[in-house]
Amino acid sequence: MHRGSLYHFFPSKAAVGLAVLDANWELLKALLDEAFGSEAPPLERIDDFVAGFAGMLTAARDRMGAVPGCPIGNLALELSGRPGEASARIAEILTAWQRYFRDAIAEAVLQERVPAGADPDAAALRALSYLQGVTLMAKAYDRPALVAEAGTAIRALIETPAT
Repeated sequence: MHRGSLYHFFPSKAAVGLAVLDANWELLKALLDEAFGSEAPPLERIDDFVAGFAGMLTAARDRMGAVPGCPIGNLALELSGRPGEASARIAEILTAWQRYFRDAIAEAVLQERVPAGADPDAAALRALSYLQGVTLMAKAYDRPALVAEAGTAIRALIETPAT
């Protein structure tokens, strides 16, 4: 497809970017819904998501020849600091993603699987931040196993109260 053909379907470059962002979010959201929609204990749902996310990166590496990283994280890096609809949409997506983690962590607190003083919002942000960082490293080193191995550290970030 030629670049000019895109503008037959999209009014602007920004609209193309939003469509790519939303398509990637739908794929990621399906993975989140699958992992977090299960009846597994709450922290195991997070483990299941991390394993599924690592599997997605491994499959992408097999298809593309290299670990592509997180499509949402990649776009966030590219578009950060630029005002506009894409930056706002990325913030919405990351907030929604964080909410999956937060809800599971809050449930784990109620079930006393996480220390009572834990802040589910802060723990979810730490976990998602770490996952994004390790995904960047997996991309840089072309090693999707780094994400698969991240579960232990993510659990520690969730289970350790912030000081």
